[in-house]
Amino acid sequence: MNQRRISDKLRSHFGSSDVKAYAKGEIITHAGQEPEGISFLVDGVVEQYDITPEGNRITVNIFRPPAFFPMSWAINKTPNTYFYIASTDVKLQRADADKTIAFLLQNPEVMLDLLSRVYRGTDALLKRLVLATSGVAASRLIFELLIEAYRFGTEIDDSRRLVNIKQHTLAARSGLARETVSRELHKLEKAGMISLTKHGIEIDASKLEQKLEFDP
Repeated sequence: MNQRRISDKLRSHFGSSDVKAYAKGEIITHAGQEPEGISFLVDGVVEQYDITPEGNRITVNIFRPPAFFPMSWAINKTPNTYFYIASTDVKLQRADADKTIAFLLQNPEVMLDLLSRVYRGTDALLKRLVLATSGVAASRLIFELLIEAYRFGTEIDDSRRLVNIKQHTLAARSGLARETVSRELHKLEKAGMISLTKHGIEIDASKLEQKLEFDP
């Protein structure tokens, strides 16, 4: 798939609407609120999350340009049950949901790209579920580190990547307590699999993958 051509088509579809800006920490859409349309992320990072009955915040998905959301609401007409929050300063454009579906039907290349990203997200959710049932904190944390590294990390060399992510964010994504995340990170650092630096977490992806495979 030609990612540049797909991005150009998306910008053309959403480009007629005004750019809306949201400050870091600002809620874009509340759970139970009808979305204003399909949001196309021009700049920044948006987190989709839910709140458990115990009041814990659980990250469901992370969106970066050129993502657009929420498509389940648009396609299946299901009520929106999630919060969408600006994790950084965000700029986005919106389009009508029905017009966006028609656009996807007319552009199968864009539809296939969306389906590919949905399946990657589904695979990650299923893996999270398996690891959550295992009850092994280290495995759950390693999985989140690898996801962050391969999706958003900065490559240092063939194996090592720099991940700029906060411990409370790792806790939200993994479903672990922040204290547990801190403890497990220091264990991984002592084992030589990561380095905690002022610039972020430097991880050795090959070592983490081996540990996740042989110590699930």
